[in-house]
Amino acid sequence: MSTIRYIYKYIHYFFSSKRSVTKRNSSSFLNEFMSNVIGGSDNFDYTKIETIRKELSKDDSEIEVTDLGAGSQRRAGKIRSAGYIVNQASIKPKYGKLLARLVGWLSPSTIIELGTGAGLSTMYMAAILNKCKIFSVEGCPEIANLAKKNMNKLGLRNVEIITGSFNDMLPEILQKIKHDLFVFIDGDHRGDRLTGYYKSILPFTNKNSVFVLDDIRWSASMENAWLDIIKRNEVSVSIDLFRIGIIFLKKDMEKRRYVLWY
Repeated sequence: MSTIRYIYKYIHYFFSSKRSVTKRNSSSFLNEFMSNVIGGSDNFDYTKIETIRKELSKDDSEIEVTDLGAGSQRRAGKIRSAGYIVNQASIKPKYGKLLARLVGWLSPSTIIELGTGAGLSTMYMAAILNKCKIFSVEGCPEIANLAKKNMNKLGLRNVEIITGSFNDMLPEILQKIKHDLFVFIDGDHRGDRLTGYYKSILPFTNKNSVFVLDDIRWSASMENAWLDIIKRNEVSVSIDLFRIGIIFLKKDMEKRRYVLWY
């Protein structure tokens, strides 16, 4: 997506998003979401994760990037420093903590993450809920190795990092999952692929399953995929936070779409 179009989208989001929700226009579920996730307090100590981020951000060691997705918008080339990868592609603390609060609130039994990167988002989720099993898929072997080293630094034992393409790895992972399933998709960045991953995972979900889609406005195709997915019949509640989209499949809830300021 061009910079001008992205700015235009953000301005529209700024003026159209809700800063709060009234009881008349919400539900007890959304009120809980607002209290526990959007406005929730961070009781967990993320110092170790942010220390790793700080160290990595200054790491100039070179990594050969195997990019199986849409690639970098900055066209950085195949050889990139670890610091560049962390600074440009890793989840920021604001959204990492949001992800952790969401996982902590929902307490899923299994998490599938498509797009490990350096593993910062993985660490947020794994640290907040160590009883949850996380399968995280990364297409680039060298980046996957970097993520594994970071997991070891925190002593996280509930994460399995799998190297390979999402399409190749998903079928095997889906046979291992236990409900309730939490899915975080932050890789590839092609709208048709995003829709494909969603459809592949959907048969293994239940009413408590949740999808979190990152970079939903990374490109026009990603935004179109997001808009198409939230129209589907099985989606009850969708929450648009501009960068991140959250999808709930609860069958006992009225279909609603919320655009919330975050």
